[in-house]
Amino acid sequence: MKNTIKILLALTLIISACKPEPFKEIGPDYALGDGISGTWSIKSVIQVDETAAIPEKVDISDFYDTDPMVMSFDHSSLTYTVNSPGAGVDFFGGSGSYAYTYELEFPTAITLYSVMGDTLLMDLTQMPRTIDYEMGFNLSRMHCDANNITYELKFNRQ
Repeated sequence: MKNTIKILLALTLIISACKPEPFKEIGPDYALGDGISGTWSIKSVIQVDETAAIPEKVDISDFYDTDPMVMSFDHSSLTYTVNSPGAGVDFFGGSGSYAYTYELEFPTAITLYSVMGDTLLMDLTQMPRTIDYEMGFNLSRMHCDANNITYELKFNRQ
């Protein structure tokens, strides 16, 4: 009988020691859109031919290796500046303002309004938080009211 009580007591102690730790606070939420602030350098560019039956992708990142495009975003004023257009196509103009397109509560696209009067609507592929080092856009070019070519742009935070 004493052995049974000792065994039950030992099992009770073992079971009580195996309780999981209580959950800790995750921390504050990240403010949506704030993470874009900073200076970004182009990392990769994929050109997608949307006119083909099966869209063909060509990596043209090597073209930007020696002279990358560098741009800065300021979320407090909702402006952007192209610090260095780089060797490739100047998609964004010199500077301008921007706004997010929200679907439900989260940004899904960004619209750039250049000072030259151009407007670019781009899908966000990687919406950066303040702790992230990557972001990306998909920029589609239209021809005859259909997507002709899409550029998949990826940037690294400097």
